[in-house]
Amino acid sequence: MLNADELYDNAVQPDNVYGHCLALLDRYRDAAPSASEGIHLDLGCGFGRMAEVLCDVPGLTYVGVDGSDRGPSSLRDRGFEAHQLMFTSYDETIARLQQIVAGRRILSLSMLDTLEHLDNCDEILRVIRCLIGPHHAPAIISVPNFAHRDVGFKMAFGSWDYTREGILDHTHLRVFNKATLKRTFDAVGLQIVDTNDVYIVNSDQHFPTTHPALASGSLISEIMTGLRDQIDATAKVNQFVSLVLAGPQTRMTHYLSDEERAPKRPFLSVVMRTQGKRPHTMIEALTALAAQKDRDFELLVMGHKLTHENQLVIERQLEDSPKWMRDQIRLIRIDEGNRTRPLNVGFAEAKGEYIAILDDDDVPMAHWISTFRTLAQQKPGRVLRTIAARQNVDVIEVQGRSAVRATGGLEPYPAAFDLLQHMITNETPPVALAFPHGAFHDLNIRFDETLTTTEDWDFLMRCVFVVGVHAAPEITAIYHWWVDTVESSRTVHSQAEWDANYHTIHRKMDSMPILLEPGVAKELRYLKSRFNSGDFVEETGRTELLRAVTDILTSRSWRWSWVNRLPKYIKGRRDPNLAECMAMSNEELIKLIAQLRRSSSWRRTAIFRTNGKR
Repeated sequence: MLNADELYDNAVQPDNVYGHCLALLDRYRDAAPSASEGIHLDLGCGFGRMAEVLCDVPGLTYVGVDGSDRGPSSLRDRGFEAHQLMFTSYDETIARLQQIVAGRRILSLSMLDTLEHLDNCDEILRVIRCLIGPHHAPAIISVPNFAHRDVGFKMAFGSWDYTREGILDHTHLRVFNKATLKRTFDAVGLQIVDTNDVYIVNSDQHFPTTHPALASGSLISEIMTGLRDQIDATAKVNQFVSLVLAGPQTRMTHYLSDEERAPKRPFLSVVMRTQGKRPHTMIEALTALAAQKDRDFELLVMGHKLTHENQLVIERQLEDSPKWMRDQIRLIRIDEGNRTRPLNVGFAEAKGEYIAILDDDDVPMAHWISTFRTLAQQKPGRVLRTIAARQNVDVIEVQGRSAVRATGGLEPYPAAFDLLQHMITNETPPVALAFPHGAFHDLNIRFDETLTTTEDWDFLMRCVFVVGVHAAPEITAIYHWWVDTVESSRTVHSQAEWDANYHTIHRKMDSMPILLEPGVAKELRYLKSRFNSGDFVEETGRTELLRAVTDILTSRSWRWSWVNRLPKYIKGRRDPNLAECMAMSNEELIKLIAQLRRSSSWRRTAIFRTNGKR
């Protein structure tokens, strides 16, 4: 408990903890009106500044209780009932409070900014449950948020400052964030049914204002604020104000057990989207999974908008898997959302240390998972990348059954992960990636469900900008590329959709601060020097070819010279877009670059590029 000379005396204000407590009580009374008379028990009442407001509630009598007599003495002088009581053991405290209650009905109870000062707060919470349970009364409990961003940002750089009062009051004996507060309540049998937290952007811990992590204009502050804000909404909460009711008691403790600290996880969670329309390819994907050298994985089959018939087909296919693999499979139905929804649901359900996407038409090789494990051991926590080989395919009928036919050879995607090129267009199919569990579950990076295509590219880049990527020059999977006669994301979605999604992702990248891998500075210097000189170096690698096309199509000189191409537009021809370029072979890209460079639009703007303009 607070010493007498440290007793707080704050007036009731709509935006402070007292005003928020009273608003919660009003909401509860409106939702569950009661005409009976009774008391409001204010534990740790201090000077009881809520008493004057509560006495206006019909039938309600205010009773204050505090360890120091200064507050109760002030309350008694103002005509209110008040008692001095130190919150000691459970038995002593409950016995004394029951004497104070003296058989009266408890209509409500509050304990504001007191729990954190007690060395036996779990026992006192059990006292509160015992008091309110028989009366079905609500209790309002407030505690400071130790995880306010001002505290967290400073602690990230080793700074810790006790103050006379506030979040890091020097008399605090227990600290809480949102999760630990809920766990503490659950452990003693109190259930949160409503909240009215107090938000303060700059808390009493917002000092020194010169600290780069606290200065809102600094780059490190923007990065940390962006990450924290996407994790939860409590970054600016100064005090948690919760309305709780008595619930069932549990065997939970307020602290984590050893099992909870280090839960047993499979190495990889494999998320497979399917609508059950390609059972012939799903059989191949399941067979390839069963042949993995590393069996430490779980498979989450995300059945998206399945018909009853397609679900039965999928269930039969899963049942035909080896027993060891059947035990690691979960079929989860999702009946709403676009193609992105199954990924968010699947990643949320995933238990693995890493999470990979394996669509029902992809084929992982036997060392797919083991290669990911090797990468994870080398650079834990990064996005893991291997190489997928693209193969053009279509469907044929063989003895009345559908089968996959290759219409081209294997064309590997780039061996190295080029961050700058990936900021232009995606060069890594989902099957070549494994994402760290924490990116989704701890940093709350989610797939953007407003995107109808390219959702994997958007998610990849937002992860890479934070955790980085570790790649291996190893082909581990075949990425099937369906020709136009077969339904796929390229045929189902219009070119306008693809272009709109590309622009959305580019705008996202432009709006966020990013962390760059070692070595990127050298690449940026090279690009800048080439840009300034206007020279074009003949490059034959796929990454360089795509970069060369993009340099032209995204340049200001190309955009400004659209009028030169107006006759072509009138005839129905149009400029190539980035998605189409991505689908081209190296030979096609070389021809396109030559065609663009020969165009009148590009030649007529050469003088601007020579002068350092684009």
